Amino acid sequence: MINLFSSKYDVENCLANIRECLEKGWTGVGEKTKEFEKVWGEYVGFEHNIYLSTATAGFFHTLVCLKELNGWQDQDEIITSPITFVSANHSILHAGLKPVFADVDDTLCLDPESVREKITDKTRAVIFVGMGGNAGELEKVAAICQKAGVYFILDAAHMSGTKLNGRVVGNQADIAIYSFQYTKVLATAESGMVCCRDERLLNSIQRKAWCGIDKSRTPWSEVNKDRWYFDVNEIGDSSLGNDIMASIALAQFSHLEEEIKIRNRIAEKYWEGLKYIEKIGFIRIPDGCCSSRWLFQIVVENRDALIRYLEERQIYAGIHYLDNTLFKPYRYARGTCPKAQYYSERVVSLPLHLKLSEADIQFVIDTVAEFMETQ
Repeated sequence: MINLFSSKYDVENCLANIRECLEKGWTGVGEKTKEFEKVWGEYVGFEHNIYLSTATAGFFHTLVCLKELNGWQDQDEIITSPITFVSANHSILHAGLKPVFADVDDTLCLDPESVREKITDKTRAVIFVGMGGNAGELEKVAAICQKAGVYFILDAAHMSGTKLNGRVVGNQADIAIYSFQYTKVLATAESGMVCCRDERLLNSIQRKAWCGIDKSRTPWSEVNKDRWYFDVNEIGDSSLGNDIMASIALAQFSHLEEEIKIRNRIAEKYWEGLKYIEKIGFIRIPDGCCSSRWLFQIVVENRDALIRYLEERQIYAGIHYLDNTLFKPYRYARGTCPKAQYYSERVVSLPLHLKLSEADIQFVIDTVAEFMETQ
């Protein structure tokens, strides 16, 4: 059986880090959490970083806090992608804002021209999804945001370790949100990180993710400095990260660069094995982009038949992603992004992970080729 995803962990180092937490008797937000925030922030180029239970929590809190801090109104607009996991777009609605869908280009990332066309006087931010680790036309979209005076938010859930023109992708954006979910390039069990330039935003997210608790200013601040006093002026939830997940993240981080090289070698083997088949299309990787290669995607007609054909031979492929405008909350935008709709009906993600053997890769290639010969 060849799975779409299968994470590979540095088990001994993970357990050694976790053991430290267990022996100290502290597994919540502590030394490991702060260490990973520092390590990751230095890697991606941000000073202000907060480790959370999920990347989804990062989007929810980021948009709510941006709205509050900047005085945005209900139904102010966020330009976003229809080809993405739904969590980021749900977060826009959660914040009382309106998702405006721009189309994708042949990188499966936002098309800069479509973004430019969708900007209005109600636009407050653009969320750029680095699909599968691909940087797409990130720099062009960043320039459009800067000119328009709107936030550039990078959905970097797939982008741990992606480089553009030799530079780790991250602080090209105002805010970058990463996922360390169990299938991702840097895998824990479930966790995420918000990285930003604005300390006010970081502090606001910190409060939201800790039940609205604010220990910086209290009713007793002038008369009592004791650390156990705090104030609560807003409603939040409990979505901070913890030292167990951070322990795993730190162990995995030490292997990130080498593992991305392996992922790129697997992608190159797929490319070499399938590029001669005229009926297969490939997602474009722009010049200067070294993708983290969370996904290797091909574009075919009769996509569902191919997936069934692969599954019959115990190869499990995937779809990343269905056009979000198919779903009830976003149907108002149906038909506005024709390229996204085209790819949504044809894209297939082939198995890509560190446990694939040479024989596995070749079997996937041969099986896809067999199917395509019947079309």
